[in-house]
Amino acid sequence: MDALQVGPFAIPWVRFQVFLALLALVAVAEVAARRVDRRLALWVYNAILLGFVGARLGFVLENASVFARDPLSVLYVWQGGFTPLWGILAAGGYTLMVLPKTLWRYALFSALAAGLVFGVFQVQRRGGEEVRLPSVTLATLGGTPVNLQDFRGKPLVLNLWATWCPPCRRELPMMVRLSQEHPEVRFAFASQGEGPAVVRSFLEEEKLAPKWVLLDPETQLSQVLKTQGLPTTFFFDREGRLVARHLGELSEALLLGYLRVLR
Repeated sequence: MDALQVGPFAIPWVRFQVFLALLALVAVAEVAARRVDRRLALWVYNAILLGFVGARLGFVLENASVFARDPLSVLYVWQGGFTPLWGILAAGGYTLMVLPKTLWRYALFSALAAGLVFGVFQVQRRGGEEVRLPSVTLATLGGTPVNLQDFRGKPLVLNLWATWCPPCRRELPMMVRLSQEHPEVRFAFASQGEGPAVVRSFLEEEKLAPKWVLLDPETQLSQVLKTQGLPTTFFFDREGRLVARHLGELSEALLLGYLRVLR
């Protein structure tokens, strides 16, 4: 399961896990604040805020060359892009500076509660069946049938998208550009539930010319791969094994990170 479905909205599961872990952190800290020292209540909210800022800044620094081309994208936090280690260091440093030693153990108990909650959900999500590149035949814009198994032999980035989907429209130009800059990886863009005229018109309007645009009017891939929203991007190795999947809009820095894993 990629996400928690709430009506028409799909919340990526990892974000929901983080929310539950932070909820446990706050709950334990609030109990300790009421029973031991009120300073723990202020500490926990500031630590969470600094943790998020530290995790984001760490990710930005690790991908400085990408963000230098578009500095405003540093603020696009909805795309994801956080390095947990930097966040832990920022929150930990703040804790050591503002809390007296007598309260450190309560901060540690709160952090352990958060880690336990996150870990339990991580364990529950592991151990599923290995996902392989499905043997599904789709058509190109020109009507030529293509079976996805034909893409084996090279790493594959398979993007499920639609012209009516705003995040899809935002990320597609960047993904097309990177597909041209990284010929060692195949990129396939499978339009979900749309016909050739709609897709062709959109690509011409945006002046995009991806090498592999596939039509999936019956949304076969969404059903086989059990997607819960668009865009969803799948990363397969050269043997057709699923390495990673991402629900939601991708930033350039995140996509480059996935590409490094594929090599």
